[in-house]
Amino acid sequence: MTPRRKDRALDARRRALLLAAAGLVAFPAAAAQRYTRGLLWRVKKAGVAPSHVFGTLHAADARLAELPAPVRKAFDASRALMLEYLADDYGRQRFLEAAIFLDRSTLEETIGTEDFELACESLRPAGLTREFVNKMKPWGVLLNLRSSWQPAAAATPDAQLHALALGRRLPVSQIEEIEEQVFTFDELPMASQVALLRHGLAHRAALAALAEQTLEAYLARDLQAIWRMQEEFMHRHPEIAAHHAVLMKRVVFDRSVVMAYRMQRELRRGRAVVALGALHLYGARGVLALLAQDGYAAERLY
Repeated sequence: MTPRRKDRALDARRRALLLAAAGLVAFPAAAAQRYTRGLLWRVKKAGVAPSHVFGTLHAADARLAELPAPVRKAFDASRALMLEYLADDYGRQRFLEAAIFLDRSTLEETIGTEDFELACESLRPAGLTREFVNKMKPWGVLLNLRSSWQPAAAATPDAQLHALALGRRLPVSQIEEIEEQVFTFDELPMASQVALLRHGLAHRAALAALAEQTLEAYLARDLQAIWRMQEEFMHRHPEIAAHHAVLMKRVVFDRSVVMAYRMQRELRRGRAVVALGALHLYGARGVLALLAQDGYAAERLY
């Protein structure tokens, strides 16, 4: 190869690496089509006992009060459980601390008096006082607002699996640590925090309806429908589309890359159940497609 051709090859490789780092590489359309439906997948690789990946929904709804039979069967045959995140007392305290302004900033100054009053009204049923709400960062209010759309009525699927694992004395690990959970939201640009919170306060009914539709699609095991609902909602509200894109990159795409890498600690040992948010399974940028790049084959079971 001539020096000029070598330079061209190096330039092409550098461009490919830069595109990959920016998350702009287009995956094959066929890969996206493989991961549009299904919550429970058997993943296997040559020389390793199969494991299972289960897509959960972080909602404490009565319709999720019982694990599906195929999931329970996979769990009963497993030797270990890996969850997306385990919220212990320290983690809950740290997350709450991170969601509070530690300087003299206030929510009212950050989002304006009118939206602040809406936030207080929305979070009053949760027992949060006006003084406490005023100390919260916009992302902290937004997460509490979202949880109010799906009031707790049962243990989440993640919590159910955790309780079962403790009962069987299985090894339990987590994919993320608390500081990573905090980083995901606390480093979200303030402009996006404010825009998303204001929009959430102004469209509470529509977002509550979206949460219900998402739960129904989850029960139907339709990952593509969950994703499509998000996209359609953003098309109806282009004023926050850019901020929502920033949020999705941080919450879904960036974390899926980390999850696909770290879950292999258990997959390499075999007979593990890995439970993580269902949206991380979807499409060509989800964990199943990323695992396929590392030689794992995924078979949909449920």
